[in-house]
Amino acid sequence: MAEYIIILPALLMLVLGAIQFALLYEIKSTLNYAVFVGARQGALKNASTTSIKDGIAAGMTPLFTFDPDVGGLLKGRAIAMIEVFNPLTMNVAVLSPTAKAADDFGIDDPDDTSSPKKKRIIPNDNLTYRPTSNGGSSGINIQDANLLKVRVTYCAKLIVPLVNVAIYSLVNGIAGVQNLSNEWFAESTATATSPNDCSLLKDKYGGKVDSIIAAGSKVGVDLGFLSTALDSLSSALSGATVPGLGWVIGGYRIPVTAEAVVRMQSPARFDK
Repeated sequence: MAEYIIILPALLMLVLGAIQFALLYEIKSTLNYAVFVGARQGALKNASTTSIKDGIAAGMTPLFTFDPDVGGLLKGRAIAMIEVFNPLTMNVAVLSPTAKAADDFGIDDPDDTSSPKKKRIIPNDNLTYRPTSNGGSSGINIQDANLLKVRVTYCAKLIVPLVNVAIYSLVNGIAGVQNLSNEWFAESTATATSPNDCSLLKDKYGGKVDSIIAAGSKVGVDLGFLSTALDSLSSALSGATVPGLGWVIGGYRIPVTAEAVVRMQSPARFDK
């Protein structure tokens, strides 16, 4: 019994950690496929960011579909749309083509009926016969300017108890168990030393608020309420639930990144 009690915490963390990392692997695999779907859809629709996000949401839908019926599918699609279009949970960056490439190779969009024209496109026809010399500011040729490259960073939710807090804290540089009196990872008063875009608000901005409070105290102004307000707002957002879907938007999350590159099947469109 004594030996079991000694080994139980380590064994429990090992088992729960294996489950959590298996779920993260599933998220990563799904995200890889979803980003390709989004890039493919963007390639067909003039590199539109909205179309790319819609394709990513379609690819992510199986991750949030929990019931084997049409209702479960529609619910999963709705949750995927919320996760993808919410800037706090996903960042979609179009790395190529860029505005500089549009400056080098762009022409007026023939489908733009406004006068003067407000849109321009990068031609993608007859690329075999177009010059392969590099452009000016972009430093690439028109063939490479027709490669759509998308990078997506998704804030993957950690849902397995105990290890979710441990993994989150390790990623954000939050001090671990300091002693045996319930100072556990993010539950402690320590501020994250390396927060990221997926961190809780209190960890992401806690250091800045502490600096503001310290500066205020030097001039005799008590700004301690800012820390309390930040903690309250962070807790409220971390437990916020989407009405009708039962999906918690917040929670402990860490960033997972995926990229995809496809050839444009339609001209990339830019604002002038």
